[in-house]
Amino acid sequence: MNGEPSAVPGPGRHEAYAEFHDLLRAYAADQARREEAPEERGVALRRVLVWYLHSADAAQTWINPQEAHIPLDPPGDGLTPASFADYDEAMRWYETERGNLLAATRAAEEAGLDVIAWQLPAVLRSVHMLLNPFEEWLAMGRIGLRAARRLGDRTAEAELLESLGMACTQSHRLAEGAEYHQGALAARRETGDRLGEALSLNDIGLIHLRGRGLESAKDRFEQAAALFRELGATHWEAVVTANLAEVTYELARPEEASGFVLRALEMHRALGNQGGEGNALRILSAIQRDRGRPEEALRSARGALDIALTHRNHMWEGYWLLELGRAQQANGAFDAALVSFQRAASLQRRLGDRAREARAWDGAGETYRRLGRPGEAADFYRRAAAAHRELDDLWHTALSLDGLAGALREADEADEADGGDGADRPDGSHGAEEARGHWVAALRALTSYDDPRAVALRERVSAALAQEGHPHGNGRT
Repeated sequence: MNGEPSAVPGPGRHEAYAEFHDLLRAYAADQARREEAPEERGVALRRVLVWYLHSADAAQTWINPQEAHIPLDPPGDGLTPASFADYDEAMRWYETERGNLLAATRAAEEAGLDVIAWQLPAVLRSVHMLLNPFEEWLAMGRIGLRAARRLGDRTAEAELLESLGMACTQSHRLAEGAEYHQGALAARRETGDRLGEALSLNDIGLIHLRGRGLESAKDRFEQAAALFRELGATHWEAVVTANLAEVTYELARPEEASGFVLRALEMHRALGNQGGEGNALRILSAIQRDRGRPEEALRSARGALDIALTHRNHMWEGYWLLELGRAQQANGAFDAALVSFQRAASLQRRLGDRAREARAWDGAGETYRRLGRPGEAADFYRRAAAAHRELDDLWHTALSLDGLAGALREADEADEADGGDGADRPDGSHGAEEARGHWVAALRALTSYDDPRAVALRERVSAALAQEGHPHGNGRT
């Protein structure tokens, strides 16, 4: 790399740079050898960073075309950013260059190029939100936020606050994510950005949905939907309509949820938005399972997964496999369900999404229970409960503890049927005794929830305790 225009990577030459672990480091070393003046090195560095900025923007056009582009100044004479023929080529470029993109953002901050330092993370948000590379997403977002604040640019600040909020939400850092999204909402209202305001309302709704504040989530989604309709933002109206489907499903309103999801599915298909279509199919599958239509649920879940595989999107694949596994369970395809949950857990571990990895363990636990293998089920539920507890996810903690308690009781009953007494347990306790403790803990975890599904779970746990003769069987915690 010598700082001349011909040394900057150009279209069709992406694979030639796959061997570079850090393009900027190689560039800096070359400049030092040449002993160029600091001013010349600064100009050359800026050209490399601008090339990365505009190349990333070109990649977004294919990877996430529904997201609005960040307005950028022209790259300048003699500088040709990368261009891409299709989604696969753009994705290959991103996968090859992702380490250099983080290095470029750091280099921009170190060089005092604050506009590039905020724009590059803001451009890449549209890619990060689809792939969940949490550590680099958060690192780049924080660099960008510092740069925007140094510039006093409230619009830029809102973009980076939203990006950080998304990263925190999707990695289950909910309290931190809420602070970022509230900050973005305030900045957008201050600058009169009504589309941005609607986006932030949707983002805050997602925080509430993840934390199972379902009525609050529904309220934010409805506010966002009204704004999107008023602004004619059809794509985002489709997105929030799917979110309304999910929250009404969680509120145990299947008819209402079905109406929302079918509308969202129709809108996404009309727009050619396959990512949105896949997410709507995931939600539709859950609703179909809930309404006793397992074969339809399986078709919907498979349709979602096909989209994820076509787009080589591991975040979609890992998440939508959770629903495929549940649909396979509902159809009695337990071996296939175990494969789906195993693959989902592996993908989520690679992505660093501990919450969804734990949900895959829950799915495996439930499948082993239905296969009549409660001992193996208990192992998975135990791991899932520990992870949910560490993440302070009380709802999923309660679900895991209920599954664990049920598996332990079933294992104890099987042992008794075989003539054993459970005395060979590692801690010397009986399965039923340990199960009671987990059900009591599940009731404590459910204290703050009053939605219909939580009420039903609390009643089921209380009934199980009553059957065991435990004083908490009256439902009081």
